[in-house]
Amino acid sequence: MSAPSLIDSHCHLDFESFDSDRIEVMLRAKENDISDIVIPGTEKIYWDRIKNLCAKNTPELPRLHACYGLHPYWASEHSRLDIESLNEYISANRPIAIGECGLDFRVQQTDKKTQLYFFEAQLDIAAQNQLPVVIHSVRATETVIEILKKHKNLSGMIHSYSGSIEQAKQLIDLNFYISVGGSVTYDSAKKIKHVVKHIPLTSLLIETDAPDQPDQQHAGKRNEPAYLTNTLDMISQLTGEPRANIARQTTSNAKDLFKI
Repeated sequence: MSAPSLIDSHCHLDFESFDSDRIEVMLRAKENDISDIVIPGTEKIYWDRIKNLCAKNTPELPRLHACYGLHPYWASEHSRLDIESLNEYISANRPIAIGECGLDFRVQQTDKKTQLYFFEAQLDIAAQNQLPVVIHSVRATETVIEILKKHKNLSGMIHSYSGSIEQAKQLIDLNFYISVGGSVTYDSAKKIKHVVKHIPLTSLLIETDAPDQPDQQHAGKRNEPAYLTNTLDMISQLTGEPRANIARQTTSNAKDLFKI
């Protein structure tokens, strides 16, 4: 019996760091049973790059799925007109989700007021178009929860989750999946390991966030989708669930959320 397929629920395969060997990266992903890769958007100037990449799907490689959005890390570089452009772009090129959007409250990032504007505007677009949301949240989980409580009838994922188990349960109640990446493989990652042990598999997604956030085995190197299996192995170790069960459930979760 073949191994269950996996979905990398968050991977920046369009980034320039993959330009020299993108096909080889995708072939390695396929060899590691990855059937689908979700590619989130970051800035308006890169939406076409994602669209064109996803248009090249072939049977021998993982299927690629586009999201379009405005990442909070670059909020100071976005124009408010980009919100109107996003609305128009997704009407012409329907993605599987809006994002990645959200909040990044690290000290060096853009002011919170600007981030909040772009985040809530994208939530409105997602609601109007009945699309899920891919959310980036760094040092902002409580604020994200409070905002989502005000925006009814949304669904989505919190990518590379870094909050507490109590916050995770609130997000699950708000119809959001908790997505886990390579950080869970680190010996020091006690907080996310605790979350993984105590949330239901029906609320879990797995991702790489490649080329960033490599697992412990590949620390300091470029991340890639093939390494998703290391995250899968750690989750199996933490939960006591067979890796095949986790693969089947997280793939089912991603298909349900993104309608793929």
